[in-house]
Amino acid sequence: MMDQDLQSSMIEYYTHRASEFDKKYKGYRPLSILDPRTYEHEVKILSETVKTSCAGVLLDMACGTAFWLPHYAGNCSHITLFDQSEEMLSHARDRADSLGIINQTDLVLGDALSYQFSENRFDTVLVAFLISHFTDDQEARFFRMLRSIVKPKGKILILDSVWNDAYANTHKKTGIQDRRTGDGREFQVYKKYFTEEDLSLFITKHGIELSIGYFGRSYFAATTVING
Repeated sequence: MMDQDLQSSMIEYYTHRASEFDKKYKGYRPLSILDPRTYEHEVKILSETVKTSCAGVLLDMACGTAFWLPHYAGNCSHITLFDQSEEMLSHARDRADSLGIINQTDLVLGDALSYQFSENRFDTVLVAFLISHFTDDQEARFFRMLRSIVKPKGKILILDSVWNDAYANTHKKTGIQDRRTGDGREFQVYKKYFTEEDLSLFITKHGIELSIGYFGRSYFAATTVING
């Protein structure tokens, strides 16, 4: 179980980082190890995956600033942007408004592990860089919930962080990290990184068989279809 102080620190971290959050996709972040061009290249690949994989009634879980919204908005009949940070949702609202889709978009503030979604509601759920902040028991609870809210034959698309040997001298594969925002504030977050073997174990752990569409040096993209 994750203690309350750590959970609060993580919420505060992402709240304070909202204005600079999108920079991480260009490699501009305190813990960047790889060449920024690696991140930019992989983000382009993930963006194309999002564009081709997301459609219908969509939930963007832990949407942050809704960075991926421009890549899937044109495929969706209705969008729910969900996050636990009001500041992140404010940026997400601005992005939806700038795209002219605010009338087909709900913005919802809540905790992904406790919010009560309607069953069989979504055709697609996008989960970008969230499960890497869950402990094993939280991850298990989360996927049980996801399986109930996705329509039969609906899809879950997961984007998240890859364990890279280049991180070994500065990162733990799993554990608490110290993070600093651009204004010098310091926080702690729980973070884990994934290998392809880790993803192959989802069928045993969660009854979900992931299809890996991309596995790079920094990021991966994987999908699963929910059988009704």
